[in-house]
Formats: sequence, C-alpha cells, structure tokens
Amino acid sequence: MTQTTGGLRAVLAFAIAATVSACSGSTSPSSTTSNTIVAPTTEVLTGSVGVPVDGVLQSAFNTFVVSLSGGTLTVTLTSAVETMPDTSLLPTVTMGVGVGTVTSGTCTLLSGAFTTAQAGTAPLLSGSGVAAGTYCVLVADVSNQLGPVSYAVAVSHY
Repeated sequence: MTQTTGGLRAVLAFAIAATVSACSGSTSPSSTTSNTIVAPTTEVLTGSVGVPVDGVLQSAFNTFVVSLSGGTLTVTLTSAVETMPDTSLLPTVTMGVGVGTVTSGTCTLLSGAFTTAQAGTAPLLSGSGVAAGTYCVLVADVSNQLGPVSYAVAVSHY
C-alpha cells in the first residue's frame, strides 16, 4: 500500500503464477493467442462508525475479495458525514482509513496501510502486487467524534 499523502509503503505478499509454453518442434503453423485485459472491479462499501464508548474510539470495517493476484488496489474515502447531537451534519469529519485482513472477527491492518483524511475523490491508499484473497477496509474515529459517522469507501481491485 502506498499512502499517497505521506509516502508510507506496506509490503503485501503476492504470488504470480508463470505460465510456460513449450515448443513441440512441429512445422505446422502456430495458433494465435489473444491477451485478455481484465478491468478492475470498483466496490462502494458503506457503513457507520459509532460515537466513543467509555472513552474508546470506535471503528467499522467491510470485507472485499481480490480475485486476481498481482493486481493493483486503491482505496478512496468518498463520503464521511457526522451527525452531530443537534442533528446538524458535518461533512468534513476526519476519519482513519486502513486496509488489512480479518483475524478473529477484527480487521487487522497491514503494516503502513493506514492514513487519516477527510472524504474526497483522490485515492488515500494504493498498492500493487496484491495477492488474491479476502481483505478488509477499516474506517475509524480518530477525532473523538460527537455523533455517528456514515461513510462510503470506494475500493478498486482486480
């Protein structure tokens, strides 16, 4: 993962299977193969982060599945709106955003794959060489919010 605002990099393990073709020595014409270009999948994951409980900041996470090893991954916080106690809305709340894997029912973040930001259109985290598997995107309270925060995160992957 690359944190575009701070340059942090996380190491993601990945496996790429190499396909080796052998020549048979035949004089017959070879067949033409075409390369299929796979477009990335973009998922919009939504949820809500609650207010602190007994002084403990809260978080929420969503899972997504990467199907193709060796691809790229980008994470963009597209919306984060806090509903204040007086019911007014704060669309500029700063949230923590990270990527990891689910371990024992929690989203365990990958090393260096966390940043803080307000919602926008630019990817907050990105990386390449991502292994196929199930990942999670975590959205966390980092400012001791006063009301729940509804969020949307766009995750683009292969």
